[in-house]
Amino acid sequence: MSIEMNEDDGAVRGLLGTAFAEAEPPLRDLASGSIARGDAQRRRNRMFAVGGATLSAVAVMGTFALVSGATPGGHGNQGPVNQVSSAASSADPSGKLPFGPVLSSVQKVLDVRRQLPGLLQPLLPEGITVGSSTTNFGSAPLSPAVLTGATGTNQVTMWVGTAPTNQADVIKVVACPARADCQTKAVDGGTVYIHQGSSTAADLVRAGGDYYPADILKASTAKTVAARDLSVTFVPDDRTKYAFNIQVTTTTAKLQYADHEPSDYPTGAQWPPDLNRYDTSYDPSGLLVSADDVVAMLAKPGLNKLEYLLDPHTAVSKDTLATFTQTESQISAAAAPALPAGVKAGVDTSMMQTRLVVTGPTGKNTLTWETGSQETFQRSISSPPYPPDIDATTKTVPGGKLVVWREKPMDSKGTILSTEASAYQYWFFPADANKPAVTMTLGLDASQTGTPGRDIPDPGQTYSVADGPYVAAQVSEDQFLAAVQSGELSTAIATTTSLLATLQ
Repeated sequence: MSIEMNEDDGAVRGLLGTAFAEAEPPLRDLASGSIARGDAQRRRNRMFAVGGATLSAVAVMGTFALVSGATPGGHGNQGPVNQVSSAASSADPSGKLPFGPVLSSVQKVLDVRRQLPGLLQPLLPEGITVGSSTTNFGSAPLSPAVLTGATGTNQVTMWVGTAPTNQADVIKVVACPARADCQTKAVDGGTVYIHQGSSTAADLVRAGGDYYPADILKASTAKTVAARDLSVTFVPDDRTKYAFNIQVTTTTAKLQYADHEPSDYPTGAQWPPDLNRYDTSYDPSGLLVSADDVVAMLAKPGLNKLEYLLDPHTAVSKDTLATFTQTESQISAAAAPALPAGVKAGVDTSMMQTRLVVTGPTGKNTLTWETGSQETFQRSISSPPYPPDIDATTKTVPGGKLVVWREKPMDSKGTILSTEASAYQYWFFPADANKPAVTMTLGLDASQTGTPGRDIPDPGQTYSVADGPYVAAQVSEDQFLAAVQSGELSTAIATTTSLLATLQ
C-alpha cells in the first residue's frame, strides 16, 4: 500500500514540550554543598554530550521534540516520499503510555541497548550501520545508538508512547520550537510530524548553562552551524497503537576558542576548555538520514518489533537479566580486596541509575572512586578558607599526602542543616608527582539508597533539600589509605569502572 504525503499549508503551533512539568531540582547524589556542586558541573558537561545539538541536550533533561518541517540538508536519501510502498505493521502497546519518553528500569534500558542495533539495522538505508552508543542517558528510554556512514557518525534516540485521542490535544501537549516552521504530513494510518533544526556554536555554549561565558568562542566562529538535528514523530489515527519518535543529531563543526582567556572566565577552570570531547557523533556533511528515509522506515516490516522493545513496560529478556546479575557479582568480587572486612560492594538502581554502593555493619553508602592526574584532582579541591559545610584535614602520610573532606548538609542560603556528616571524600596524592592520585567519595544520605528520606523546604526555592537520614561511613580514612598503599584500591577501581560501564 502506497503512502501518500500531503503537506499541511498551515504551520503547526506547538510540538516541542517537556516530559516532566516541574523544574529539575539540584543533584542529590551525595549532598548539597561542594561535592554536589562538582556533580552539578558534571551535569553541565553532560549537556554537551548528547550528540552536540541543542535539542539533544534538552532531551537528556526530560524534554522531547515532536515537530515538523522540511527535509534536512545533508546526504540522506532525497528521493520523493511518495515512492514508499507497503504498509507498516504495528504492535499493540503494553497499555496506555505517556506521550513522550518516560523513566524506565535500569535493566530495561540495558535490554534496549543490547537489542536495538539488531532491530534498527534492517530499517536503515543501505550504506549506514548502527551500533551501541556510549552516552549515558540514565533511565530515560531514549535508546541512544550511533549511526555510521561514509562521512561520519550521527546519534539517534527513539521512544514510543500513546498519543492523546484528540488531535487538538496532540498540538496542545507539545509546543513548537522557537523560530521553527512547523508543518504536518498525512501518511497512511496517521500523521507524521517532522522538524529539522540546527545550532550555532554560540547556541551550544548557551545550552550548557551559565558556567561558560559566550566569549569563550572565537568571535568569527560564533555563528558557525555546529550541529544539526532531525525529529520525526508518527501519530497513528488509531490511538491504541504506538506513537513513535526518532531523533537524529550530529555535530558538524568543532568549537573554536578565543585566543585569550576572557576576563569573565570561571576562576580556576582549565583554559582553553575542551567541550569538543563531549561530542558523541561527528559528521561535517550533516545528517546521514533524511525525513524521507525515516518515513520509509515506518512502512518497513520489523518496525513493530522495535516499537515493542522500546515500550518501557514490556518484559526484559532473560539474557539481559542474567548478564546484569553476573556483572554485579563480578563487581563485588573485584572490589572486595580494597574494602574492609564485612563491607561489600554492589550495584544500586533505586534512584533509576546504576551506581556503586558499599554495604557494611552500620548501613549503606553510595560509592564513587577514581584515579587521575594529581593536577586535575588538586584543582577540584578549593583552597582555604573552605565553605561552611566542609571540614577539611590534610596530613603527610607514608608515600604522600592524605586529604579528607567531611561534608555537612547545607541549603542554598548557606545554612547548615545538621551536624551529621552527609558525605566523606578522601584523596591520596603520592609524593611522586608523576604518579596518579586516588580519590573515594562516600555518600551517607540513606535516602539515596532506597531508605525513605527526610526532606525540608529550601528557603526561596521550589524544591526541598535532603535532610537525611544519614548513616556512618563504611570505609574510614585509615582503611582508605591502607587500600591505596597496598595497591589494591587502584586495581579495584580499574576493574569495577570497566564493569560498571557495561551496565550504564
